[in-house]
Amino acid sequence: MKPKCKFDRRRFLRSSAIFTSTLWLPQAGQLASEGSEITLGTWPHRVYKENDGILQPTPTESCVFNLMVRETQNRAMDPISAHLEFYSASEKVHTVDVTRKALEAIRSTSIAERGPEDREEEVFDLRHYFSFPVSLGVDRLEYALIVARPGGSQVQKRLTIPLLRYQQKTKLILPMKGKCWVGAGHDFNEPHSDGRSQHFAYDFLGVGANWEIVRDQGGASSDWYTWAREIISPADGKVVYARNDVPDNLKPRRINKELYANLPEPNAALAGNNVLLDHGNGEYSSLGHMRQGSVRVRTGDRVKQGDVLGEVGNTGASPVPHLHYHLVSVGHVSLADGLPSRFDNISFDLFQAPIPVLTPKRGILLIAH
Repeated sequence: MKPKCKFDRRRFLRSSAIFTSTLWLPQAGQLASEGSEITLGTWPHRVYKENDGILQPTPTESCVFNLMVRETQNRAMDPISAHLEFYSASEKVHTVDVTRKALEAIRSTSIAERGPEDREEEVFDLRHYFSFPVSLGVDRLEYALIVARPGGSQVQKRLTIPLLRYQQKTKLILPMKGKCWVGAGHDFNEPHSDGRSQHFAYDFLGVGANWEIVRDQGGASSDWYTWAREIISPADGKVVYARNDVPDNLKPRRINKELYANLPEPNAALAGNNVLLDHGNGEYSSLGHMRQGSVRVRTGDRVKQGDVLGEVGNTGASPVPHLHYHLVSVGHVSLADGLPSRFDNISFDLFQAPIPVLTPKRGILLIAH
């Protein structure tokens, strides 16, 4: 069971290290061995809180992150306990103590085992979710972790983790017009949240007039209503990366890695035919899995909001035709921290009375105007 913050029902956390300090804790007369260094970090490197609302803001906000434990010699070690202190400015507002059993339940090597495009070295990582009242103003976590090294010596490491609220600078529109469906959303419990650049990513699918996703059984890519839908630029920007050479997977629900294994930059081909746009102000849009041959822009082009960039396809690590979108902090498809993003042109059409959507979530039926 994952440990939960007591003042709310969900989970969440993650961010950049301000400092790491060491306190040696001898046990039974043993001293921790020298000649190596243990450090803590977070994945993603910055931890952003997000409001839990969908149609309107709610009184709670959440965050999710992995605490990474590294050692210069990459030797095995075990988590013993953790003490977490949450602050609002200089005031401590909450504490959480995590037992060894609870730490083992959330322990993994998920970051070291990621694909070569964005993996990082670690001994292990600990997945955390937290939710807070917005009014509490939690803005910092002091994390103290005790680990046992080979031989039984124990050491305590500390990390200061800022818990940030991101203020989006670019006014974005959803990069597809008309009726669409959120196949995977912008939430703490989505598979995307396991990534760094994709931490706040979306998967969008176009739908038919009656909100159908596929024709017949969807056995061919062309059976999917989202297939070949136009993808438009979410805002003005400059193209900093574009590719158009990745073949579409032969059938939905089957990823054919051999189609891109021998292409240039095969790791980047996981995103299929992808366009990366620089909007300025440290915000970049990544749009992936476009249909082979449909990409209309090249590196260096300047585009306006609403310009057609390409068409929805099923390229790269894509199980079904869809548009993958995420906002990132630097001009790289994967080596960047993902940023929370919202769109100004979407609504939920309930009984033909459109309701503006704050943040799209999985399963929400949208109209992009």
